[in-house]
Amino acid sequence: MDFRVLAMLSLLFVHIEGGEALRTIGVGSAPPEFVHPAHNVTVVEGQEVTLMCSVSTLKDYKLAWVHEESQTILSIGRHLYTRIPRLSLHADHHSAALTVSPVLSTDRGWYMCQLNTNPMTYTRSYLQVLVPPTLEDWSGSYVEVREGVSVRLTCNARAFPPALTTWRRSDAEPIFRSPKTVWVVEGADLVFESVRRVHGGAYTCHVDNKVTAPVSRTTHLTVTYAPVLWLGRELVGVKAGDDITLNCSSEANPPPSHYWSANGTNVTTSHKYQVDEMRLSTRTEVLLTIKSVGHKDFTHYRCHAVNPIGQAEGTIRLYELKERIMAVPTRPTWKIPPPGRFPVPKQASLTTQPPTNASAKVRVERPWRNNNRVTDVLPSRNTSKKASADDQKKGRHLKNYPRHGGRFNDTTLIVDLIMDVEGGATACYHRELLRASDVVVVFHVLFLLVRGWFQVM
Repeated sequence: MDFRVLAMLSLLFVHIEGGEALRTIGVGSAPPEFVHPAHNVTVVEGQEVTLMCSVSTLKDYKLAWVHEESQTILSIGRHLYTRIPRLSLHADHHSAALTVSPVLSTDRGWYMCQLNTNPMTYTRSYLQVLVPPTLEDWSGSYVEVREGVSVRLTCNARAFPPALTTWRRSDAEPIFRSPKTVWVVEGADLVFESVRRVHGGAYTCHVDNKVTAPVSRTTHLTVTYAPVLWLGRELVGVKAGDDITLNCSSEANPPPSHYWSANGTNVTTSHKYQVDEMRLSTRTEVLLTIKSVGHKDFTHYRCHAVNPIGQAEGTIRLYELKERIMAVPTRPTWKIPPPGRFPVPKQASLTTQPPTNASAKVRVERPWRNNNRVTDVLPSRNTSKKASADDQKKGRHLKNYPRHGGRFNDTTLIVDLIMDVEGGATACYHRELLRASDVVVVFHVLFLLVRGWFQVM
């Protein structure tokens, strides 16, 4: 074993230092015994630690400290045999205390306290050095990249026991959303193969070895990109003399500068124009208010957004609104009184009287009627607007039977006036109001009765 070799080396030094010491040790004298048992010590890097080695009575024997991992003799008796300034020795007639301050991770390992007996006796102590997470390679507080490039955020820490490094977004949003949602990334490196603007934000790396205090660092990732422009409306109408506000919005990083132009000339705030900006993070809304719009103001207006990455523009056309009177077609309104309450015009008589003048015309005023006159005969679908030959022989003229879309009106059929010019008289007949749907029902019932009669026969 290596420590036995080291023990022999240490005894050799004891022989050189002590001269006759080995010869003066009597065979019959009892060797000292270790009274301080071997112990393990755990300490955090940077602190101070003392390794103790004690015997019952040292007499003419000597104690020595040896670091096994480095195979280094540290002390013999009351003397240090190392040039490491962090080590110090306190020895007396029964002990040797080795102090290390400050402790480094390289001090970790086995320490042997030897007693120059024959055979050699010793005791061992293990020094465990804990290393809190210490960042050795870190991307820094701010990283700025252009959209579309590859970027790597690094948070490499030294720790013992080895620590676990995790990445999270500081705003508690997912780090990646596709092809699957990822909230936490383990490892010292966080890689974006093709960074997008949505990846911009603060990322926190957390290093923890579950033994010492964890360490966290936050890196702000800034993604730069050219402006993207949106227009409120591309075509805006306004009346002459009114005020109008045109608006456009842009998104860019770094935030762009904006300006309006019309007919090749920049538009700035004046008695005629008012330019306003409202900025929220990387989104900006730009407003252009035109006061008392005149005929020269009906033109094209361009909104411009420019940043170091690129530029964008959009065009809004302003046109004049003129007042127009539009005729809105309305359906005729039929005012139908309740059944049995038809008004009888005073100038119309229910009896047939020959007119005093053959060419005289009788006009019946019906305030609830709309100049449309129909016959008391229910028309079929083949009935045309012109009177049939039968009616023409009898002298009856059917006028303006209402039709809608090539079909008969399926609301209320009103039997109004029948003009009889054969006898030279005018008769006014008041009829009951019928619904076309009722007529259909009557015909259907008659059809069923006739069909049943034929079946019985």
